Amino acid sequence: MPTPDELGKLLGPLEAEIVRAAWAADRPVSVRDLLERINDKRKPQLAYTTVMTVMNRLADKDVLVRHKEGRGYVYEPVADSPAALAVRGVMRDFGDAALAQFVEQARDDPELLRRLQRLLDEDS
Repeated sequence: MPTPDELGKLLGPLEAEIVRAAWAADRPVSVRDLLERINDKRKPQLAYTTVMTVMNRLADKDVLVRHKEGRGYVYEPVADSPAALAVRGVMRDFGDAALAQFVEQARDDPELLRRLQRLLDEDS
């Protein structure tokens, strides 16, 4: 499980708490499910509308994905780590320019280039 500091670099404290709870659920969760999971160990307890608002904002930020289920929605994380969330955000915000910058930095750093090649070879 990522440390609070890693996730805290990307999200606010309540957002990070909600994402951690969604990761721990290991399945799509409704607002009510996540609220119960969070409030079980929390003082003061959060209101349903607070959690719903934050989950909707996290979906708008592409941190959670929202699926219609019955009359409501279930949510699940789009990534399984802070690093994956950061990379998704950079690629979403900068696209090919971010990728080109990464390649340029790898070309300038032989060790980074070797590590990248090793990772690419592992997936082949």
